[in-house]
Amino acid sequence: MLRHSRSRALICERTHVERACRLADQLPDLDHVLVVEADSSTGHDDAMPAGVWSFADLLAAAPVDARDQLRQTPELFVAGLMYTSGTTTGRPKAVAHNSDVQGRQVDYVEMFGIDPTDRIMFVTPLFHANAMGAWQCALGYGASAVFQRKFSATTFWSVVDRYRPSVLFTLAPIVNILMGRPVAPIERTNRFRVMIVLGSGPNAPAIEQRFGAPVIDWYGMTEAGSGTYTRLGDERRPGSAGRRFPDSTMRVLRDDGSEASPDEVGEVAFRLEGIHFGGYLDDDEANEAAVRDGWFLTGDIGYFDTDGYFFFVDRKKDIVRRGGVNISSIEVETVLRAHALVADVAIVAMPDAVLGERIVAFVVCADDDAPTLEMLRNFAEHDLAHYKLPDALVIVDDLPRTASGKVEKFRLRSQL
Repeated sequence: MLRHSRSRALICERTHVERACRLADQLPDLDHVLVVEADSSTGHDDAMPAGVWSFADLLAAAPVDARDQLRQTPELFVAGLMYTSGTTTGRPKAVAHNSDVQGRQVDYVEMFGIDPTDRIMFVTPLFHANAMGAWQCALGYGASAVFQRKFSATTFWSVVDRYRPSVLFTLAPIVNILMGRPVAPIERTNRFRVMIVLGSGPNAPAIEQRFGAPVIDWYGMTEAGSGTYTRLGDERRPGSAGRRFPDSTMRVLRDDGSEASPDEVGEVAFRLEGIHFGGYLDDDEANEAAVRDGWFLTGDIGYFDTDGYFFFVDRKKDIVRRGGVNISSIEVETVLRAHALVADVAIVAMPDAVLGERIVAFVVCADDDAPTLEMLRNFAEHDLAHYKLPDALVIVDDLPRTASGKVEKFRLRSQL
């Protein structure tokens, strides 16, 4: 990513200086290594290697008012690159964000009522859009930000207990891990007034009941930002990610590019002039595939109901096409995850000469007892049509995930 982005400077903590210097020697574009002390109380570090600069010293020596510089540059420019998770192909794409990306944070702050008394906690890596939204909200309105160096389910609640955050930004896979652990008394001593959980969907009521705080679900992506959210106080539709943001250009389109009717499934798209997407860096093929007639095509499948509530169905490439019928892997996973012997599960398609594709369940066991395929099918048939039941079962120790918690299904498909 450093090579692809042609980054000129790398900011790191003191413990990573040696690795950063080795990278600088290998990358011709990387000219500067800036060091932030993990503990600000250590003060100035005289042992800094040659060519490495203390970030604190640079700030003290040459303070800059970025707002004055931005006023002199009214036209749009690339303000940052964010890399996608790479769950489809394994290769993250560099998403260029235009310089008007900051504007949406004002909407977030107003919707969540954030003020300087809030402490906003996030438990996603700093490169993730979820984390970016959290700390931008904090910085924009003088609130505090709290985050773990690395998410740990065993220490999560002790961190919450110590810092007493009032707002949580996170993702459904991380909350699912917490939900899968035994109930601890310390959980209900939290002071969360709202939990913003991207992708919580049908699990939102259970999360609220267990952790005692209202959940805001959310639909969005690195390229397009935010599309829909569940407003506090609104009626909750099971499985819905809420309704459009006030200025959202999000639509559901048919294959011919026309807008789908209510309750009609199609591909989610955003009007280009309504988002901050500046294209994929140095990837003409991906740009050509993603944009059609002024719309950014997300690769996600979903629908709006008659009242404007959005329902995410699946990633286009994760849909299982069994016997000519499209099956949502997420729907099957949600049902199977409720089985007592299932700690985690991922559904992928396996090629089949007769049906085109069959359904394979990769299951992580909750304890020493492993479920059989027959047990899972018998359990799921109460909630799923017969053609949606898994055809094969693979027991695994864990599921391959990105740093942000998404399952890398392309790795599971390669195993088949």
